[in-house]
Amino acid sequence: MVKRKTTLESAFQTKVINYLHNIGAYVIKIHVSSYQLEGEPDIICCYKGRFYAFELKQGAKLSELQKIKLNLIRESGGVAMEIRNLEQLKEVFNDNIQEIQ
Repeated sequence: MVKRKTTLESAFQTKVINYLHNIGAYVIKIHVSSYQLEGEPDIICCYKGRFYAFELKQGAKLSELQKIKLNLIRESGGVAMEIRNLEQLKEVFNDNIQEIQ
């Protein structure tokens, strides 16, 4: 069962990254390792001069540390949030593109 969950999350991450590349965003995928700080968002990107950070979730809830990190990014002027599906991500960019124009 763990393998299936990992496969679903990996497939979701791939869809998110592909979408971001297709709209012209610069994308960084944060890989979990002993060298990475805990709680960092899964995806960081820049699009049309704005900083975005996304924690991708498929079933699990945000940890308290993840909530704190997303809030710190928002307080610094970035857009940071939990994303559970591709449609939610698309709405973020549609809303922010209209706000920028």
